Amino acid sequence: MTPIEILATIFAILILVKLLFVAVNPKLWMKVVESILSHTAFITIVYCLLAVVIGYLIFTSLNIVQVAAVMLFTSVLIGLGLAPYSKTILTLGKEMIGTRSEMFRKTWLAILIWIAIAVWTLYEVFT
Repeated sequence: MTPIEILATIFAILILVKLLFVAVNPKLWMKVVESILSHTAFITIVYCLLAVVIGYLIFTSLNIVQVAAVMLFTSVLIGLGLAPYSKTILTLGKEMIGTRSEMFRKTWLAILIWIAIAVWTLYEVFT
């Protein structure tokens, strides 16, 4: 199996397990999620490490234009799933924005990564 196939297999298994778990016992699923997400610093470190490892495997196997296209598709699927909760999402968005400085203080790394991916993609497409 290639690294991309391994990542895809892990992704597929995690999605199916999550959906099965949510279908069988959504309240227990939320307790697990709340427990995990209550450790903000730890989960941030885990996500950073996963982003580095998975990003390395992806970017050594695919080009940035392919990755950006898949990210667009994923964003649309997330939007489709969240559309029925638009009022809640707007409330969350307002809370997240708060003050501009607070938002950037909390999300600076993700924002920098999104900017880098966008600029890199544009560079590859137009050069």
